[in-house]
Amino acid sequence: MTAPAGPPPARLGWTYLLVVAALSAIGISAGDIYFLADRSLHLPWALAVDECERMLAAVEPERASAVLAECLAPVPRQRGLVMLGGAGVVLACALLLLLLVPLLDRWRLRRERDRFDVPGAVARFDALCDRDRLVGRHRPRLLIVGPPFRQAFTTGMPGRRPLVVLPAAVAVAYRDPDRFDPVVQHELAHVRAGDVTLVSAVRGLVWLPVPAVAVGALVEVFSFGPNELLARALLRALLLSVLVAVLGALLMRVREREADLHVVRAGHGRALAALLRRAGEQTAPPESRLLAFLRRAFARHPGPAERGDSLERPGRLREGGLAQALAVATVAVVAMVAAFEVTSELRPPARGWLPALVAVWTGATLLGGALMPSLVRRAEAARRTAREADWWRPVAGAAAGFFVSVLVAVWFPVPGGMGLFLIRDGGASLATAILAMTLGTGAVGLCVVLATALARTADTGSARWRYLGYLAAVGVTASVLWPLPVVAAVQHDPEALWAWLVYALPRSGWLLPALALPALLAACRWFTDRPSGPATAPTMFRSVPARAVALAVLVCGGGAVLHTRLDPPGTLAESLRALQSRWLLCALAGLLVLLVTAAYARQRHLLGPLLAAGTATALAALVPYLHALVTGGAAGPEALRLHLVAPLVWLLYLVAVTVPALLLRPVGRNPEPEPEPELASARPAALSRIASLTRVALPAAVLTVVVLGPVAPRLYTPLPVRGGVAGAVDAGSVPRPERSFVVGPATSATTTPPVPMPTAAATPAAGRPLGDAETRAVAGAVRAAVPDSWTVRASGTGGESRIEPAACRPLATDAYLGAIKPGVRSSAKAGYASPRGRVGVASTTLDVTVTSYAEPVPRSVFDAADAARAACQRFSSAGAGGSLVHFTVGARPAPLLGEQSWRVDYALSAGSGQGRISGDSAFVLVRIGHNLVTVYLSAVMEPLDERILGAALTAAVTALDPP
Repeated sequence: MTAPAGPPPARLGWTYLLVVAALSAIGISAGDIYFLADRSLHLPWALAVDECERMLAAVEPERASAVLAECLAPVPRQRGLVMLGGAGVVLACALLLLLLVPLLDRWRLRRERDRFDVPGAVARFDALCDRDRLVGRHRPRLLIVGPPFRQAFTTGMPGRRPLVVLPAAVAVAYRDPDRFDPVVQHELAHVRAGDVTLVSAVRGLVWLPVPAVAVGALVEVFSFGPNELLARALLRALLLSVLVAVLGALLMRVREREADLHVVRAGHGRALAALLRRAGEQTAPPESRLLAFLRRAFARHPGPAERGDSLERPGRLREGGLAQALAVATVAVVAMVAAFEVTSELRPPARGWLPALVAVWTGATLLGGALMPSLVRRAEAARRTAREADWWRPVAGAAAGFFVSVLVAVWFPVPGGMGLFLIRDGGASLATAILAMTLGTGAVGLCVVLATALARTADTGSARWRYLGYLAAVGVTASVLWPLPVVAAVQHDPEALWAWLVYALPRSGWLLPALALPALLAACRWFTDRPSGPATAPTMFRSVPARAVALAVLVCGGGAVLHTRLDPPGTLAESLRALQSRWLLCALAGLLVLLVTAAYARQRHLLGPLLAAGTATALAALVPYLHALVTGGAAGPEALRLHLVAPLVWLLYLVAVTVPALLLRPVGRNPEPEPEPELASARPAALSRIASLTRVALPAAVLTVVVLGPVAPRLYTPLPVRGGVAGAVDAGSVPRPERSFVVGPATSATTTPPVPMPTAAATPAAGRPLGDAETRAVAGAVRAAVPDSWTVRASGTGGESRIEPAACRPLATDAYLGAIKPGVRSSAKAGYASPRGRVGVASTTLDVTVTSYAEPVPRSVFDAADAARAACQRFSSAGAGGSLVHFTVGARPAPLLGEQSWRVDYALSAGSGQGRISGDSAFVLVRIGHNLVTVYLSAVMEPLDERILGAALTAAVTALDPP
């Protein structure tokens, strides 16, 4: 007999939240690819950003942040708007699928209407709808279909009644409840869940990401040909597409399992299990394990065996498991990166703080909204069924998700983007992934603690505890993740990193939401384990946590005061060293109390140990403050903040690192909460005191001696001397990524005003044959002639190019130097480049080649060069990437250097209209006896600096003279 209607299937809002976040990230990536491909949009933005970031090379580090913000204020916001537009278009297309997929279902079913009429099946279907209390617009309609439809499914248009499609083979078995009722109850479960229309969009998501990404990619390929950065951007977007497909399949599978559990609650679990066993016998085994894994990852329905396992163990804890935590952590990182990029482009002057803030709160919202409710339900189910919650599953899933997704974000960054994880070094990228994994699992561990606390309040029947817990989870997650963007940006500068951790992090007001954690834990502890009776106070103060707190405060706080009395600081540096040592000591005191009390707890929850740890740190930090207050030292709110805030902040991150491991510690199975055992009742009083001293006092004493003694000088971080901590961090965090797409502005570049070319007479010694070491020294001497901000680059050609017309090939390929190539004795090259911004639009490069020959360089080489220049007025060059560059040949006066000199100039351009790329270059030959000096200066999207050209030529010719 069918049971009465029970509760509806669990809402799967967390999966829809993840799908929306992943789709938004795909839209942002697609919009960014289109922005980079459309040069009319890209070039004005790129030029402005490039100019601002190149200015930093000549700015003092302490002023870098302010100068960059001021320069970026008028930068166009088109890139951020296009990225947001891409996200909006993708989400709009997803909403459009709500209509298209049901319409497609109706088109497929158009021939099945009124084809089969089974009144008995309709009557039984109506009876089951009545039992599930489905009325009005929520009451589904029934459609009986024949082959090729062999599976039942449910579809529906927005605002319309759902439609349950039932195969005729099932409909004719309406007299057999074991065949008809389980199938119908499964479909009615989808109707009761209220997500039939939303699932229609999820079913079509697989067709959405690839076209969205392909639009911008095709524009880039048709305009400029394929390139490496486009391939990386496409690969990144395709990885996001795969993520969306996997998330959509996961949502569908979870939805099917919830519907099966609804069938179990309706009393047809055994009948459905029998149907699944028969279906499993007809399923062919997979060809290989890899193929089976891929099919399972992208399958919309779990297999018959997996569904049967769920029916056999309906009480198995599934929500908040490894797969869900893995998906949530992955999407959280993806969304953080996307939010960082969009905010950086929408508010360029606020890049020093706003993008990191938005990224951290985006990740915290996803973790709190998509994972925390499931963790609470998991904790309630474990408490209700007296099962182990297996908290290692969400912890391991979050660890894997954060680690892998951060590595992918590092290896496939947004081209030309600011980058939340913009790191090129392999070791640094691995360190960043480990840091993200540590902080992410710490945040999930604290969410688990909150979930277990909220599960203890389930008996109150009030929903306010849950909502407060969700808000607290978001707040504490944001606080734990807060250091991630800054540490990832400045890990290359240990001095700035430590200065930020010591001075700036404790002063951050964004860590205040973490206070919700101890407040909510204390409230839950008070309302669920409220003590009563006349012996409450003595019993509480004789408990293990109270003794641990008292001993830690006495030893660590008292030791800090004693150290100050015996060795008072005499200078500011000594005062800072002592203060930082006390901060570390108080934080470690709280960690010690957490470890000791967690070892005594017979429950896996950490409510009492965490509260005891916070109390120990706070009281230990107050002891030195009270001592200073009594002895006439610094007092007042600022002094109190100086003593109290930093230890609590450091304790937060120590706890975040430690809690995941404590959740995995072995404990006895004890489903009901019990008070901690008192040592006095378990052992004689003397043994109890000795045990307490051994476990708390002795480690606390060791910590006090070590931290205040040899560790203090090693961990001391002085005050930053250049612009404070914020200035040091902001200057160090300005990214210097590799070059993006080779682009230029819509206007042509011009050279600097003519300047007098250098003159230098050649000495006989300068024309002597040179060896390898001497040619390298001459080429290296040019380094002193270029600005200090320029960097060394590999000198050489960019590969083979197709030159048209053929008459210009001798000039374009320097073929006139081929006649003397067999006589080369030694040769050396040197290359330099102006500092690049993150988009690398405007740039100047300098290439110097010094070649010494066995015979003097003949005048005929220069005659051949003159002939080649005269034979060519303009030509085009097609590189390996397929882009066409046009050159116009010119000739400015050659410098009066050496025995003879020669010069040719080129004005280059690529593209047309607003996407036109332009630049200028100069190539100079100077011969002195056996030696030939060639200098090539090229400026793209900025004026050609004749002064640098002259200085480089003079430096090379001068260096030919022997010392």
